[in-house]
Amino acid sequence: MVGATLLELAAPWLMGVVLIDRVIIGQDASLLPWVVLGLLAAVLLRQGFEFAHRYFLALLSQRAIHLLRCDLYDHIENLPLSHFNRTPVGDLVSRQVNDAEALEDGLKGMVTEAGVHLVMVFGILGLLFTLNAQLTLLVLPFLVLLAVSMHVFRRAVKGSSFRVRDRLGRLTSLVTETLTGIGVVKAFGMEPAELNRFTRTSNNILLASVKLARLEGFYHISVEMILVGSVVLVIWLAAPQVLAEQMTVGALVAYLAYLARFQEPLKGLSKANFRIQKALGAAQRIFAVLDTPVEDRSGPNTIILPRIEGRIRFDQVTFGYRHDEPVLRDFSLEIQPGEVVALVGPSGVGKSTLVNLLLRHYTPLAGTISVDGHPLETLNASSLRKQISLVPQEPFLFSTTVRENILYGRPEASDAEVEHAARAANIHDFIAALPQGYQTPVGQRGLALSGGQRQRIALARAFLRDAPVLLLDEATTSVDLEAEALIQEAVANLMGGRTTLIIAHRLSSLHHAQRIVILEEGRVSEEGSHQDLLAGNGLYRRLYDIQTLAQTTR
Repeated sequence: MVGATLLELAAPWLMGVVLIDRVIIGQDASLLPWVVLGLLAAVLLRQGFEFAHRYFLALLSQRAIHLLRCDLYDHIENLPLSHFNRTPVGDLVSRQVNDAEALEDGLKGMVTEAGVHLVMVFGILGLLFTLNAQLTLLVLPFLVLLAVSMHVFRRAVKGSSFRVRDRLGRLTSLVTETLTGIGVVKAFGMEPAELNRFTRTSNNILLASVKLARLEGFYHISVEMILVGSVVLVIWLAAPQVLAEQMTVGALVAYLAYLARFQEPLKGLSKANFRIQKALGAAQRIFAVLDTPVEDRSGPNTIILPRIEGRIRFDQVTFGYRHDEPVLRDFSLEIQPGEVVALVGPSGVGKSTLVNLLLRHYTPLAGTISVDGHPLETLNASSLRKQISLVPQEPFLFSTTVRENILYGRPEASDAEVEHAARAANIHDFIAALPQGYQTPVGQRGLALSGGQRQRIALARAFLRDAPVLLLDEATTSVDLEAEALIQEAVANLMGGRTTLIIAHRLSSLHHAQRIVILEEGRVSEEGSHQDLLAGNGLYRRLYDIQTLAQTTR
């Protein structure tokens, strides 16, 4: 960059000082070949340096942004689950993609425009002092005025750019949310309402962008007026010096040529400043994510958990997603290795919260949770989660093949192990009948499959993981009776020899449970076998009567 920039300064010197003053006016023809060779050499060398400059700039910027994107993605993946509950996914996507791209533009502007133009400014300034130091001293106040103008506009540009980026993030969140729930939008005929929401959000971006463009216009006008003022002053003062033979014509031509070239890098610096400040608005959003603390998975004193027996203990646990609204209150429960325990209770009583606490997605406000006698806070979170297989109520499948979705349970597993897990989950025959078998894509979020098929693939994933603790969160809530029968058979296979915690609304799915625990108001209100609880007059008996009545009236 420095080489290409300095070689660009050779032509005015050769044309003005050497060609005009020495060859033409000084009648020294012997210098003419050197002028021609010098011009050719400067051009050829400059092109070589320019090519190298562009290539290495692309390499530098792309590598830097690649590393930033990877660091940002890694950081986002390791943020605590509570952060995702507060932050729209679309906004995080916007920071990962759009803001990183804007930062790349600012990085190029900093290296290409700011770097090249700074070299050019100092190079030309040195030549101007060589040609006429007195005139150049009169130009310096204009440079100070230009620097002040750039500083004044800097904060306003950065703030406006941040607002544009923030609104782009909101628009991305809106689009992500709407397209994810497009089935609901169409079912309720809400397309016009969603279009209005999109239009209002997009209009906010328009207003912020127009304000930024107006600011950019005022900024460039200010720069142009300052630079024109410096040229007018030089012409006004230099013409009398030439007439008084205090300055040669060639020197004046070279001076004016350098002064004209001096304006271009100054304008370039002003534009680079604008690009950099816009990029800093994007950088502010990116580093707001990078500055968010990640979940503490492996502190210096945490234990790497070997394969456990599966004894789980909740001791006086209190927890709430908000400190003033506890979901669990002094909750205590002990599950023995290999025991199958079902949790039953109304919605919002804290059943799924117990799963999140056991996976260390959240930390109790009070009390302790332990596995095989080890408090969770003393364990390496990754080693803990390897001991647990989760089958959620809404199984999430990635938009890849059936095989790769099952392999998510244990990526290093062989094809034979994948097939064995699928057979155990009662899904192998269905997969084998697909056009591409295990290599068949499942579609976005697995929507090419039915709910029961997705659930059995999730069970196959859990089989493959072969963890000593199994968490079943409403595994049969949203499937038909035929699919439920297949899933129940697969669940019975999966529970063998594992500590199992079942969360269910359908009481018919609890016949595998050795013990049923009833939650009310964040505490255990009843526990016992199915027959014991039916003999009482508590919540379990009421729920059982309601569901039995609902089935008989169908």
